Amino acid sequence: MTAVLRVDGLAGGYGELQVFGGVSLALESTDVLGIVGPNGAGKSTLLRTLAGLLPSHAGTVSLCGRDLTRARAWQRARAGLVMVPEGRQIIPGLTVLENLELTRASGRAGADDASFDKRAGEVLALFPRLAERGYQPGDALSGGEQQMLAIARALLLEPDVLLLDEPTQGLAPIIVQELGALLGKLAGRFPILLVEQNRAFVDGVATRRADMRGGRLVEAWP
Repeated sequence: MTAVLRVDGLAGGYGELQVFGGVSLALESTDVLGIVGPNGAGKSTLLRTLAGLLPSHAGTVSLCGRDLTRARAWQRARAGLVMVPEGRQIIPGLTVLENLELTRASGRAGADDASFDKRAGEVLALFPRLAERGYQPGDALSGGEQQMLAIARALLLEPDVLLLDEPTQGLAPIIVQELGALLGKLAGRFPILLVEQNRAFVDGVATRRADMRGGRLVEAWP
């Protein structure tokens, strides 16, 4: 099976400071790869580099056979490499529906209004709580609802690969369970790469896992 996402020898960091290096991985269509590790291990820096938010120091990134190594963040998102960032980064003063509407012009080239509206309806069907709160501002939502909104926004970009950065951070256990159930519904539609400190959550949702220590991926399973 051809890998949807292929990463070879990737290294990155901040300026001249290298935080991680030698990262190689391949994700196929049904993969949910969880990367676990302590703070400072380089997990989030890796994800931000994959998304194009940070420049790479070395290595290559390809999506569906297309080389994205030099592509900017917006180009990667439009190509289908879509990230839900740590902290959610929704716009608090906009309503739920307005936050979702912002993706209309950011999705795949050639998408028309009718296809976007259909996709938005499908996404909201996955998140009935968001549909109920469509006209409430983002800052009136709970942490779990904000995370749902961030994921819903990413789904509207039609990901070929979904990147999730610390999705359970700050969430109550019951919401973590709901998030796990949601990822179970999404698994198989496209590969998912998530970084987490919550090992139990990763073990419950991932088909593969790798530990990150000192900027290196180790002890991958299965």
